[in-house]
Amino acid sequence: MRVRNQYLMVLAVVWGACFLAAVAFYALILRPHLGYRRTLEARVASCKQQYAVAIQAAKEKDQQRLAEQVEDLHRRIADFVVDLREAPTLAFRIGELANGAKLESLGMRPMNRNVPNAPRCERIQERRVNLTFAARFRRFAAFLNTLERHHPVIFVESFAISRPPEKEAEPQASMELAVLVERDTKQNGLLRGIE
Repeated sequence: MRVRNQYLMVLAVVWGACFLAAVAFYALILRPHLGYRRTLEARVASCKQQYAVAIQAAKEKDQQRLAEQVEDLHRRIADFVVDLREAPTLAFRIGELANGAKLESLGMRPMNRNVPNAPRCERIQERRVNLTFAARFRRFAAFLNTLERHHPVIFVESFAISRPPEKEAEPQASMELAVLVERDTKQNGLLRGIE
C-alpha cells in the first residue's frame, strides 16, 4: 500500500507539473498568438471584401452604375452646398428673399465664429449670417418657409422673436443662418477633380 501511495504521489506531482507547464505555455505563447490570429483574420476578411468590390467595379455595367451614382451624388451635393463662385451673391439672395417676405428694418451681418469642420470635410466650410428684422408672425413664418425651401439649403440654426413695448410696433426677430460653402481649392468644382 505504501508503494502504491508513493506511486500515486509521484504521478500527481508529475501530472501537476505538466499541467502547470501547459498552462504557462498557453498563457505565455499560445494566447497572444490567438489574438494576433484574430486580428489577421479580420484584416484578411476586409481585404477580401475590398477585392470583391474591386472585381465588381471592374465590370463594365457596374462601372456605368457607379458613374450614375457619382453623378447623382454631385446633384445631391449641389442641393446643400453653395458653389464658390455664387458665395458672394448669397447675401443679395437672402436680401431678396427678405424683401419678398416684406420684412422691415432688415439687418444682416456675417458671424465670424470659428466652427470646427466635420471630419473629412476638406472641401466644404460653414458660413454663418445673423439677421435682424421686424415682422408680424405671418411674414416671419413665410420668410422661414422660404429659407427652408431655398436651393441650395440655407439652414436656420436659431431664431428669437421679442414682443415690442408698444402695441402698434412690429415684433423684433433675430435669426442665425448657416450655409455650406465650397472651399477655395486648386481644383475647380466640389468633387469634379476626382478622376
